Amino acid sequence: MRWGVGVRFAGAAAFLALLPGFTPAGAQDRPRLEIEREDGSSRMVTVQFDRGYASVAASTLEDLGWRVDEEDGALLLSSAGEITVSLRFDSPFFRWDGVVLQMTDAPYRTGGSAWIPLQFLTDFLPRRLPGLYDFAGDQSLLRAGDVSLLGPGDLAEPVAEVSEIDPEDEPVDDEPEVVPEPPLRDEAEVEGGGIGSAGAGDSAEDVLNAGPSAYDGVRVVVIDAGHGGEDPGALSSSGTREKTIALAIAREVEAALRGTPGLEVHMIRDDDSFVDVWDRGQLATDWKGERPGIFVSIHANSFPARRAAQGFETYFLSDARTEHERRVSAIENAPLNMSTREGDEERLADLDFILRDLRNYEHAHWSENLAGLVQEELDDVHPGPNRGVKQGVLAVLTNALMPSVLIEVGYLSNDNEARLLSEADFHRDSGSAIAEAVVRFFDRYPPGSSSGGDAGSR
Repeated sequence: MRWGVGVRFAGAAAFLALLPGFTPAGAQDRPRLEIEREDGSSRMVTVQFDRGYASVAASTLEDLGWRVDEEDGALLLSSAGEITVSLRFDSPFFRWDGVVLQMTDAPYRTGGSAWIPLQFLTDFLPRRLPGLYDFAGDQSLLRAGDVSLLGPGDLAEPVAEVSEIDPEDEPVDDEPEVVPEPPLRDEAEVEGGGIGSAGAGDSAEDVLNAGPSAYDGVRVVVIDAGHGGEDPGALSSSGTREKTIALAIAREVEAALRGTPGLEVHMIRDDDSFVDVWDRGQLATDWKGERPGIFVSIHANSFPARRAAQGFETYFLSDARTEHERRVSAIENAPLNMSTREGDEERLADLDFILRDLRNYEHAHWSENLAGLVQEELDDVHPGPNRGVKQGVLAVLTNALMPSVLIEVGYLSNDNEARLLSEADFHRDSGSAIAEAVVRFFDRYPPGSSSGGDAGSR
């Protein structure tokens, strides 16, 4: 079935103007959004930039079949009696059926009307309802069915383990071939420091010049398969779930490291279970104790607004410098506290504190070093572009008091790469590559003598 709502842009800014954070050069470049209904009717919608990012009137959702209400400083969206979304004005955090999610920017009121970031339409609708919405960025087109007809049986159902999916059964990508995004640090570095400049403790030069580690005790590796249980993570157009991809690769990393002398390996989850994002780093810290250790979190990326996007990248905890890094951080921070609803506000405040205090974070340069090694090893087995080392404020890394990275192994929103991520051979090869990066990292970490303890861990 080909969905019946099309979205096209008028104006010189074209599609890029609709990406979060993009501001057109002048009023003449302001794009408009054309919404075509299934019955062939259409209307033009203005995209507003008065807050510095692309927004549309909340009433746009009514044209897509949603009910929109305002109550106590919040926008309440509902549809088909099955979906409830609550957005608060001037906050990027919102709830979708009780799950806390985060946009790059915030809804707001101006001129007597409510406005929502365009990212909600182009990123979150396709991500949360992949069977109903599909945004093709290269065509500037949002495909959508009639949300009012959505019933319980139409919501996403669990799919088989990735290893059971036959890639040949997935749909063939019939869109024109596009040029991949520029690889390896395709975004400008922060003036005066570049990647990792926020780190304290061991300087970047200290890490670079560190010789072989003399430590001869046990080192701890904690492997985190992202998402899980009630939190599926990203979804491909065929229904492949990020949580399944992450677990399959995490198991391969564990298998590759199993039996390595001097390594103690832990898995945050070894099945399809939910673990609170905030608890993962704390578990890793508890397992590590006073010994040297590292935390590796495995994920798959998604950008429905730019389905041409592909490739792999590895993040460490530091200020997000670019719009892309902020977007990925927002997505990976989405299930901030799905199990204990009452603690949300305090934990979001904790995340704000961590952002302010990042320049005193001890492990940034070692984490950057580990991220670089992961990128080097994956580059040997991954056909997609190497998108390089990135940084961001990632909740899953904040409680891990050790060098920590989050790996995005590829884009589920790209049909070709989604097929790759579903292959058992890729799980094995990428798992082995990540394990090799871990072994190489411990050749130099921890620095110092073998007198015990972890000189760089606390």
